[in-house]
Amino acid sequence: MLVAARYGFHRDEFYFIEGGRHPDWAQPDNPILVPLLATAWHDLVGGNLILFRILPALAAAGTILTAAATARQLGGTARQQTLTALVTALSSFPMAVGHLFSISTFDLLLTAAVIMLLLRALRTPDQLPGWLLLGVIAGVALEVKVLPALVLACCLAGLLIIGPRAPLARPGPWLAAGIALLLAAPNLIWQAVHGFPMREIAANIAAGGSVSSADRIMIVPLHLLLIGPLLAVLAIAGLVATFALRRLHDHRWLALAYALMLIMVVVTGGKPYYLAGFFPVALGLGVLALSDWLTRIAWRRVLAITLLVIFAVPTAIFSLPLAPPGSPVFQVATAVNPDAAETVGWDGFTETAVRLAREQPDASMILTANYGEAGSLARARRLDLATPAGPAGALPPVYSGHNAFGEWGPPPESVRTALVIGDFDEADLDRWFGRCTLLLRYASPPGVDNEEDGAPFRLCAEPRGSWADLWPDVRHLG
Repeated sequence: MLVAARYGFHRDEFYFIEGGRHPDWAQPDNPILVPLLATAWHDLVGGNLILFRILPALAAAGTILTAAATARQLGGTARQQTLTALVTALSSFPMAVGHLFSISTFDLLLTAAVIMLLLRALRTPDQLPGWLLLGVIAGVALEVKVLPALVLACCLAGLLIIGPRAPLARPGPWLAAGIALLLAAPNLIWQAVHGFPMREIAANIAAGGSVSSADRIMIVPLHLLLIGPLLAVLAIAGLVATFALRRLHDHRWLALAYALMLIMVVVTGGKPYYLAGFFPVALGLGVLALSDWLTRIAWRRVLAITLLVIFAVPTAIFSLPLAPPGSPVFQVATAVNPDAAETVGWDGFTETAVRLAREQPDASMILTANYGEAGSLARARRLDLATPAGPAGALPPVYSGHNAFGEWGPPPESVRTALVIGDFDEADLDRWFGRCTLLLRYASPPGVDNEEDGAPFRLCAEPRGSWADLWPDVRHLG
């Protein structure tokens, strides 16, 4: 929260804030729960960036407390629970997502909670309330993201292969699965009715279409970097220790589940952070395996604390908006964490759109290439934000064919001229308009390399048909 006012909103935050204004059972790229929450909270705090970031910070804090609870379910002492909370707090991914109102922020908390509750339920398999709570939290998690379903599938596979298998034959797991499926049904039914658009988005991610996509060969090292260079060693040690130390043998299924999830992410070309839900339990296992050795001799304890402090500094620089935008440190940090660059430059982008809209009064709508552009301008227009070029409330209505924005179109048939913003293919524009004129290319602040750097601003007119006919071609998923 100390740096919540640094930089600005993220493109995904703009998207979610607008998404909650179009209630539906789901959206093409995610369930509806986070967009509804983002819109409600954004409006409650009056669009204030600092206050908007309170919920993500609380979610990150919840993840840290969940890590401590996970260590408890693993059999950890009070000191080991505290150490697990500490190392989770110092790891890269919780720190980074705790700064953004993103799906990953709440997915991390809920997936970590699902794994913790599964450990708890397995300890007392005959107590139905534990399974009931697991089912409810898993269902809520699935209304945030579908990823927890893969995590649970890998956990189930680990239990079936290694055990313990006996709890799976009792009513509790079936009760939990039924509740989770019931709560996840709105998103699943919506996806089925619409032809499972999430499959196309997943394929786009695997092909490198996202800022946070990674080559398959890089997923293993990058996912370890998300834990942290030193803490990744602790996590690996914890997973290996389930096979090496007799007192951790009951948790070998967790190591297998982690390995299966990693293999699945590599094979399908997912994102490195898809493993993040396992980070707290892996770190907890590492603490249980090594804490006795580290604290037995004083110099080892001093060495461990010193190394944690040393490695926490670059972790914070990479994860939080600390460096001045465009500075050499900023450029190094955003090479590791490109999402940070996507929070810089939106004020100038909005100002450019307002100025060009005033200079081109015939443009009766704005059409953008991606949801970040559309979301930022839609928010500015709704709040009537002041810019050096004038109030953003004077902007024409904003449309886009990207993901959920495509569901909310097309524009009125009366629209004959549009301010077209973003990296569209020239051939597409030729199919949609009879005439397009390049007005300028937007330049992000110096030293900031993000998706909007170089984005064209065009004035396009004479649509080559009705918008109802053109819109299916304008719509795209990614």
